[in-house]
Amino acid sequence: MGSPVRTMDPEALVLDAQALAAYVGSEPGARAVAAILTRATREEIVLSITTVNAGEVLLAAERKGGAQASHETLDLIQDLPIDIIPVDLELAARAAWFKFRGGISYADCFAAALAHRDGVPVLTGDREFERVADRVEVLWLDELEDMETG
Repeated sequence: MGSPVRTMDPEALVLDAQALAAYVGSEPGARAVAAILTRATREEIVLSITTVNAGEVLLAAERKGGAQASHETLDLIQDLPIDIIPVDLELAARAAWFKFRGGISYADCFAAALAHRDGVPVLTGDREFERVADRVEVLWLDELEDMETG
């Protein structure tokens, strides 16, 4: 079972690629991400994503719609109220530690590493993150979506 949804709103969140891809692709969870982006626009919450995870979103867009879709997605991401965090050696070392623990893709390890480093939750719908929920607080996109519609 995943970690529980917080009763208090967090002041900051790391976005996993899956959460941002849901928003970009109007997939399940998009409304919850849109609500969080609105809060970020109002400066009520700080959102961040690593360059690796942003790259995953671009890859998904290219697979779905080709180079044009990828370029449009890049423009969109750059316009969103999300801090894009470059990966330095310290963050890469944290990601390597998460990968060593096992059960999670290497790209997802970067989202976990950023959340771990900054002491903030990671927002995702990817159940692989259950394997790191003992080290990083995980907010589940489907649970937030249920709260938005319920």
